[in-house]
Amino acid sequence: MRNRTTLEWLLTCPDPEGIEEFLLGLNFLNFAIELTEKGSMLRVYTSDEDTIKKLQERFGCELLEKRSTRERDWFVYLKLKPFEIVPGIWIDPTHRFKKGAIVIKMRPSAAFGTGDHPTTKLVARLMYNYLKSKDRVLDVGCGTGILSIIAKKLGAKKVVAVDNDPIAIEIARRFSRLNRVQIEVGLSDLLENVSGTFDVVVANLTSNLVISLLGQIDRVIHHRSVIIVSGIPSTDAERIKNVAQENFQILEEAELENWKAFAMRKF
Repeated sequence: MRNRTTLEWLLTCPDPEGIEEFLLGLNFLNFAIELTEKGSMLRVYTSDEDTIKKLQERFGCELLEKRSTRERDWFVYLKLKPFEIVPGIWIDPTHRFKKGAIVIKMRPSAAFGTGDHPTTKLVARLMYNYLKSKDRVLDVGCGTGILSIIAKKLGAKKVVAVDNDPIAIEIARRFSRLNRVQIEVGLSDLLENVSGTFDVVVANLTSNLVISLLGQIDRVIHHRSVIIVSGIPSTDAERIKNVAQENFQILEEAELENWKAFAMRKF
């Protein structure tokens, strides 16, 4: 993994409501929101000062510290207790294995998902409902590869994970090795470098990227494929449904903490 230098910005924000949605809407993932006794602290990892200015102007964030850091030091290990993400499968950053359960070893980080976010939980639950043993699964925007690892644990025969961030690719490979699962991980902007067809496609993205993905997904699915999309704020759900229903049958929709996910199939 290359160890390039970037900037770490530490800000305090009087009202963190909407910051996460705002940054995800910019397709920006390199941040962490931490709750402290003094309020909400925001850590942002970027060399782009415009992003920081936008946070200051829109949310009244105050800059406390700016310093150089390296990519390998981006990880911010948070207090995360083991939890059951779907029946029988546990996410456990403590590595204290639960007897009789399938355990996925994960460590929380600043930039990439570890399973505790509602959007990830929604995809995992829908995968549990629709993924069958021996299915071929494509994970678009894989981050740490958490959904790909869950797919393998649920019995998927083949899993391909793609992301447009080289750091995410390296982390996904690392976590797949840690959990002793075989996943094909590659760099791709949505489906740009993807070939083959899949029985299940999962994508935990922003609303606009979900729409872009649905517009090009035909070449990687067959008539029985299930597409599971998440990362959609509840306020955006109707827009996504209206776009999807032009070409897809909505099989199921799920909601958790003001986030929506859909399982669908092509007409």
